[in-house]
Parts: sequence; structure tokens; C-alpha cells
Amino acid sequence: MFTLNGKVITVDERTMPQDSRHLSRLRLLARGEPEGLAEWLRQPVTRDSLVSLVSAIIIGCALYGFGLGLWRAPLQGVFVAIKMPLLIFLTLLVNGLINGMLGQLLGSGMSFRQTVVACLMSFAIFSLIVGSFSPLIIAWVLDSPPPGTEAGAQWYRIFLLGNTVIIAFAGIVANHKLLRLIQVFSGDAATGWRTLIAWLAGNLFVGAQLSYILRPFFGNPDLPVQFLRDNPLEGNFYEAVWSMLQAASGADRDSASFWLAMIFIAVLILPIVGQIYRELPRSDSSKSEPTQPHEP
Repeated sequence: MFTLNGKVITVDERTMPQDSRHLSRLRLLARGEPEGLAEWLRQPVTRDSLVSLVSAIIIGCALYGFGLGLWRAPLQGVFVAIKMPLLIFLTLLVNGLINGMLGQLLGSGMSFRQTVVACLMSFAIFSLIVGSFSPLIIAWVLDSPPPGTEAGAQWYRIFLLGNTVIIAFAGIVANHKLLRLIQVFSGDAATGWRTLIAWLAGNLFVGAQLSYILRPFFGNPDLPVQFLRDNPLEGNFYEAVWSMLQAASGADRDSASFWLAMIFIAVLILPIVGQIYRELPRSDSSKSEPTQPHEP
């Protein structure tokens, strides 16, 4: 399936070679056209379509993960290449049933199967984006100062910031494509926003904690190379963020908790306010009915 002049053209994939089917799906994911993705979502799930999505996630995240851990040690790069796709699949496994129920309650029109496939599409788009940055990341690492030096410590901070920007960019693009997919599938823009915000809340909550358990990803130069920390289940992501806020601000416990609560409330309220603003009626003089002249 593909889009031509705004129209979705569906091709019988059964008559296409298997390699061509996978490439056509990857091209559709890379373009992120909501009409084509919605048509794909309406079709029965086949093993080939799942292989395309899962392969995109594994290859894209593994390549990017290898670049993240390579600076610390090649073995750390292999560890992170395994853990990044694992993080995505575990998040989807934990939240798949919840997202399916929320999608039906909020009127997305998607079944449980379609919800899981839609989330896989979003994660696949994210993986294709970060995977496309992997040659740049690996080249950046190969030209970096070694760990354990003052220049290496400064470069490590820049490396963290740069990859945070890349991951944020990929996440924004992938979720925007997911939003457009839900809107096209449900036929309602407000339903798309409600469903996306509900799915994001669950995915971020679960994904943050799973990433804390599966750490390290970047590989701290002051710590040994490990697949997991010695006590991966000790503590949680939100407690760690709380401690970092206290340390960064120098504030006491009550002050840190206040600002953490304010940030949490802002994250919840701002999307809702933005959606309300979009739904406000706007005056449009072009839609007003022309005045009929009176007959004499």
C-alpha cells in the first residue's frame, strides 16, 4: 500500500516477493503516512507484517544501543544493543492490555490486536529514526577521548546531552505519527489526543521504571562494565529523580517534593490546555451566510 496524490493505493502483497513486501512496509513506516498506516492496521495481522515491525525495532534499537555503550567498552555496546529492544518489548508487554482497554474506552475504534500493532508501528518508527543516527553516533564515539581522562569526562556530558536530544526528537516524531494514525482511524481529532495522552502516560510510567531496572545504558566510566547493576530492583526511577532534584537544587525534602509535584502537574495539564485551545470555536467570516437582497 502507498499514497499517491493523497489517495491510498492498496497492492495485493500476496503477489509480491517477500523481500519487496518487507521493503514496502519499511518505506511506509519511514514516511509515516497516516492513511497508509491506517489501511495497514485494518488488514488481518500476518506473520510477515509482524516480522517487518519486530525486525525494524530490533535492528534500529540494537544499532543505536551499540553506539551508546561503545564508548565505555565494546562489551558494554553489545549489552546495550540487547537491552534497548528488550526495553521496548517489555514496555509493550506490560502495557498492551491496558492500552487496548483505554483505546476502546476512549473511542479509538481499535481492537486489542489493532492497538498492539499501532503501538508496534510507533515503536518501529522510533527505532528507524534512532537507527539512522547510529553511524553518526559510532563515528562520534570513535573520534572521542578515552574514558578516565578530564577531556573524556567533559565529552561524556556532551554525549549524554546529544543523545537525549536524539531520543527526544525520535519520540516526538513517532508519537506525532501515532497521533495522526489514531485520528485517521477513529475519524476524530479529539479522540486521537485523548487516546495518545492516555497511552503515553502508561508507557512513560512503565518505560521509565523498566529503563531504571535495565540500567546502565550509556555506561558510567567510573563503574565496571555490567549487563545490569548489582541490585537492579533496589529503588526506583522516581526516587532517583527525586534525589537528583534535591542534590541539584540544594533544597530540603519538602521543597524538592513541591517542585517535583509542580512538574508532574504541568506535564499533565499542558496537553489538556492545548487540546481545549484547539477546540475553541473560531470566527470565520468566509463561512457566514451572504445577505440575501430584498426584492422590491
